[in-house]
Amino acid sequence: MSKKVITGALVALCFAMPAQAAKSKAKAVATDLVVATVDGNKITLSEIETARSSNPQLGAMPLETVYEPLLDNIIDLNVVAAAAKAEKVQETPEYKKMLKDFEKSLLARYYLEQRAKKEQTKEKLEALYEQFKKDNPPQEEMSAAHILLKTEKEARDVIKQLEKGADFAELANKLSENKGLKDGDLGYFSRELMVPEFSEAAFAMKEGEISKQPVKTKFGYHVIKAGPRRLAEPPKFEEVERELMQMQAAKTVEDTMAKLRKKAKIVKTPVKFGADGKVTAK
Repeated sequence: MSKKVITGALVALCFAMPAQAAKSKAKAVATDLVVATVDGNKITLSEIETARSSNPQLGAMPLETVYEPLLDNIIDLNVVAAAAKAEKVQETPEYKKMLKDFEKSLLARYYLEQRAKKEQTKEKLEALYEQFKKDNPPQEEMSAAHILLKTEKEARDVIKQLEKGADFAELANKLSENKGLKDGDLGYFSRELMVPEFSEAAFAMKEGEISKQPVKTKFGYHVIKAGPRRLAEPPKFEEVERELMQMQAAKTVEDTMAKLRKKAKIVKTPVKFGADGKVTAK
C-alpha cells in the first residue's frame, strides 16, 4: 500500500482517533513503547495501533505491512500540528468554530455509542435473533452436479453418452470446463445462489434426473444431474451476532433520537430559495 493511500486514510482517521483514544486508553500500559519523537514529543506504539484499528481497510492488514507508512503519517501530523500551533491557528475565530462543531459531533457520537452499548444485552440480542429467524424462514435448497461444456453440440453429445449408460461423474471429471469440482458436484444451493437459467432448470427436475436438453447460461452449456433437497438450517446465533448488534445499535439510535427530538423545543425558521439558489427567510 502506497504512502499516498495511507495518507488519505489517515486524514479520515484524524477525526476518528479522539473517539478511539478513549477505548485504547484503557488498554494502554505505563510502559507503552515509544517508537519516535518529534521535537521531544513522544509517539507511542498504541497510537499506531489505534490509527490502524480505527480504519477497517487498514485494520484488516498485518501491522508490519502498514507500520512504517502509519508512523510517517503520524509524524507528519505532529509536524503540521506543531507548525499550526506556532502560528497560533488555535486562536483564530475559524478554528474555534471548527473546534466547537467538532466537539458537538464527538459528544453526539460518544453519547449514542454508549446508549447503544447499554442496550446490547444478551436478552435483547436473543430476542432479535428469534425475530430474525421469523423474518428469514428456511429456504429450500437442492444439490446437483453438472458438466459444463463450451458448445451446445458438445453438451448434446454428453447427454447421448449418458442416455447410453455412461457414468456422470466420470464424464464430469473428464470433460467439464469446471475442473475445480470433483465429479461435477455443486453441493447444496438456493435458487438465488445460481444464475436464473440454471436455477429454473435445476429446481424443475426430480432427484436423480439428468437434463434432457443443454441448459445455456453466460458460463456455457450445462448438463445437470439433480440431487436431494432440504430446508436450509438458520444461521447460528454466533454467526449473526455482529449483525444483530448492529441492528440493535441502529434501533437504539433511532429510538433515542426520536425521544430527544420530542423532548427538545425545536423552532425552524421558514425559508425560501431564490432563482439563483440562495436561501432567504420568508
